[in-house]
Amino acid sequence: MKNLNLTDLSLKKKIAILFLCADILEEPDCSYGRWKEFYLLRGSDMTNFNSDEMQAQYIRTFLINSTKLKCVPYASWWLDGRMCGNSLYQINKFYEKCGYRFDVENINKPSDHISFMIRFIAILVEEKQFDQIKEFSKFLKWLNDFVDSLKIATEIEDFQIAAKISLDIINSLKDRECKIV
Repeated sequence: MKNLNLTDLSLKKKIAILFLCADILEEPDCSYGRWKEFYLLRGSDMTNFNSDEMQAQYIRTFLINSTKLKCVPYASWWLDGRMCGNSLYQINKFYEKCGYRFDVENINKPSDHISFMIRFIAILVEEKQFDQIKEFSKFLKWLNDFVDSLKIATEIEDFQIAAKISLDIINSLKDRECKIV
């Protein structure tokens, strides 16, 4: 994978990349076009891309073995030591405070899932709400450990790369009036 030079990226491009990585980390069956964008971003071709294997790896890593492999994609697991802990409640309150609402009838996972949190950061950046990002950063302290766990837990590096790119972009926002993680 080529290294992304984040200093050369515009804020608009960083926002687009955060949304892309959120899509990759939310569901492996996102559109082929999104995967193509992700591979182009990484500087790779899709010669070995297999959507069925990607889906199987996602299930093995995040759904079946996540607690055993210690790569659970939920903030409350990392921050509270259990799923749906107090951090989930606090994160939901923060979302509401910022006017961000989840259509709970149409989502099948808690709102502290990494993909939702990355998407929320992208929205805050889009709206130039850097003070809100700084305040929200207390809920992101687990991301380094999560990225490290993915290095061990998964055979396919795509999910780890998406999480790492997101973390790097979030950290690059430190230069913009706020310190993230």
